[in-house]
Amino acid sequence: MGTSPMTNVGTTYRRNVARFAFAALVALVVNAASAQEPRQLDEAAIALSDVHAVRTSGARNATVAVDSTTGRTYLVWAQEFTSATKAGTGHHLDPRLSVLFARSDDGGSTFGPPSTLNIPTDRVTTAAVSAAKVQVGPKSEVYVLYPHQDPHFKLLGMTVREQVRFLRSEDGGRSFSAPIEVGSSALEGVVTSLGMVNLFAAPDGTLYASWLDTRATFEYVAKHHEWPGLRQYSSQLRVARSTDGGHSFEPSVVAASPVCVCCGTRVAQGASGPVYASTRGIEWPDAGENAESVRDLLVARSADRGQTWSSATKIHDDGFRINTCPDVNAGLAVDSTQRLHAAWYTGSAKNPGMFYAFSSDEGRSFTTPQALLPTRAAPYGGIKLVLDSKDNAWIVLEDRRSDATLIHLIRVGRDGSISRAPPWPGTSPDLDRLGDGIIVTWNQGHTGDDESAGGLYTRTARVRTP
Repeated sequence: MGTSPMTNVGTTYRRNVARFAFAALVALVVNAASAQEPRQLDEAAIALSDVHAVRTSGARNATVAVDSTTGRTYLVWAQEFTSATKAGTGHHLDPRLSVLFARSDDGGSTFGPPSTLNIPTDRVTTAAVSAAKVQVGPKSEVYVLYPHQDPHFKLLGMTVREQVRFLRSEDGGRSFSAPIEVGSSALEGVVTSLGMVNLFAAPDGTLYASWLDTRATFEYVAKHHEWPGLRQYSSQLRVARSTDGGHSFEPSVVAASPVCVCCGTRVAQGASGPVYASTRGIEWPDAGENAESVRDLLVARSADRGQTWSSATKIHDDGFRINTCPDVNAGLAVDSTQRLHAAWYTGSAKNPGMFYAFSSDEGRSFTTPQALLPTRAAPYGGIKLVLDSKDNAWIVLEDRRSDATLIHLIRVGRDGSISRAPPWPGTSPDLDRLGDGIIVTWNQGHTGDDESAGGLYTRTARVRTP
């Protein structure tokens, strides 16, 4: 996954270095003054449903969305085709992918037969940080966005250029419009690549597509006829909006730059107030070419529905120094009182691990980060966040501290109380609000050593009634 030969380091790193990184982090001396110690978590406070199988093999990186009006639950994911065999080698080629969509009318217990949404000739791509995304609008509209590759692109040995298609449904997912391109060359006025894509449906009906954009690097290559060094390689967090229900998208604008090239992007907004956009930033120290950069989570703010953005600020000054991409997601959401909630991973030498904090001043400052794992040291893992109807934060994260990756589901109450469900095996989780609780989806039994191709499962969770 990536937008240049350099972006492959995120995948390679996660395959080959995760256990080494964990061992190194465990050995660090932690500065306990920089974050609150993890609290004792009550594993009896959350009631989990049985596990429901949606797909038993070949599924990757599902996302879930719930229509709060009807209760319908929607899933979208990348599904593997049977791969061909490369002539004369006996080795299988990478499997082709399709984008599948399914709907549940019973709270996620069962899903109807899936439908295929992509154009048959598409080279669909997927990664945990750049997956097909489903969202529900305020009038029960269903929206899907998915990445694919330009098969004709070539630039100094690079043959990967990510593009994005968008579809909409006005009948509960029974039928979808023809897909349109988001961030196309015709619309943007330049040739670029859209990585780490995401979609957010705001309460007022505005749609925001976010991505990491490589146009500045492409311009450098066109001018100098060579790939830039690490310090010259530039990526931008860009956001494009639609104000007509997804019939069209406006040209994108820069929300933050420069930023890390391979971490997930997020957009969030409450019923009123600013729009927020977030990804991992990048800062280069005044040292040599090989000096490690600082890659902390950033958030930018827009007071005019995404037309202009404030200077991005750090959610916390972690000082996470590294010269590769963590390649993970973070969580971002706004509650009914306009508090901005965030959850993220950091490999900082001061305080490595998974953390949660919130802001009461429109992202200008955040509370002291709350550690979410019993031990803070942990290898890279994704983390996502959603708010329930009472403004409690539900957080799902990947715990890669052992050979088998575990999913942790944690609830941070409005009153500051913390509880969690017993962890279970799985990767690439996602979640959304469902009634007074939430629904979680994940992969399990994956066939590869990196991306989460395997069975696709769901379960619901709620606070246990005394």
